Amino acid sequence: MLQKYAKFVVGNASQVNSIENGLRMLTYVLPGRFADAEIASEAIYTLLSFVGVYHDGLLAKAAKSGLLVDRQGQPIKVDTTPFNRYHDQLSRESDLYRLTTLLLSGLQFSEKLIEMIIVKRFGEKLRWKIVSWIEITKIVLRLNLLKLSGRRMVTGAVVPERMVDPAMLGTTKQATSAGNSLASETPSVQWKGNRSGLEFKSVRDILQNSEGNANLSGYITGETRDPEGVAPAQSLVRRYGALGLAGELLFILRPLIYVIGIRKMGRGDWRPWALSLLIELASRQMVRTDLHAGKKGQPEHTIEREELSRRKWLFLYYLLRSPFFDRFTESRLTRAANWCGNKPLISLLGSLIQDYQPLWQQYYFYTAGS
Repeated sequence: MLQKYAKFVVGNASQVNSIENGLRMLTYVLPGRFADAEIASEAIYTLLSFVGVYHDGLLAKAAKSGLLVDRQGQPIKVDTTPFNRYHDQLSRESDLYRLTTLLLSGLQFSEKLIEMIIVKRFGEKLRWKIVSWIEITKIVLRLNLLKLSGRRMVTGAVVPERMVDPAMLGTTKQATSAGNSLASETPSVQWKGNRSGLEFKSVRDILQNSEGNANLSGYITGETRDPEGVAPAQSLVRRYGALGLAGELLFILRPLIYVIGIRKMGRGDWRPWALSLLIELASRQMVRTDLHAGKKGQPEHTIEREELSRRKWLFLYYLLRSPFFDRFTESRLTRAANWCGNKPLISLLGSLIQDYQPLWQQYYFYTAGS
């Protein structure tokens, strides 16, 4: 049954992706439309997150096997990103690492829905206990990833990035004809490096694919890889020194410290908000200093740079957390929503702001950034 479903998804990837996108758009406009609409919206979004990861995995495997073609019937070429290479390598080396990433991703996908259900069914007191245990669980999982990776940066997302854009894929008929033509070709001879694990084409295949010496230079230019493309996977993220490790531990522990502060002092108190902000600022400075120490101006690797950029954007959540939101942000957002409501083309934006304001105020995980 599962095999038939996988075959259907691969054969109709573009249509399946359109359905996913349509349902995901629906989740953005559902909140505020009827009683418990936010729970229905979050349930759909959570389910789509799990299904989307599964579908991406199916398409990635099919692409690697040469089973996917574009709209012209040509096989899709998949370029693995540094992020995917890094996490794939660690997952292959350790089943525990793979299990930990799956558990952490599952919690990240479902934490908002869990909090909503607890608040609606059991009230505030139990809510903060469950939130605390979710944050504790995520801390344990992230500490495990930190250890298994050899004291390297723990990225916010730990599931593979999408490698294939379903909107660019051809039809099942094209895929079948392409698969038949691939099967009839002479098998290519490849050489695999023992140390790097990378596969390289034979000279005969290069000459055949480049249609002789006329296109050989262009072919070689197109196949050129950057340093990160040929580097061992684990070198894509550098080991922390003592300062960077301390900063990473602060970043991992920060959400729980914030939750404990809220439980002790309340969400309207400035002290948990300020303490969380200071911890995050200190963590960022320590990690950046450690990564640049002794590197003589060498820039961060792609994964490190993208993760630091993601963490920088997390500071915007402080504008949406009480008491800052209650004191400064709420009135300005309300004015902006009212202004948008009078404009034909952007009235939907104003409606979305009004619908999501109660969610930002009521639910912790909407602005947790954890």
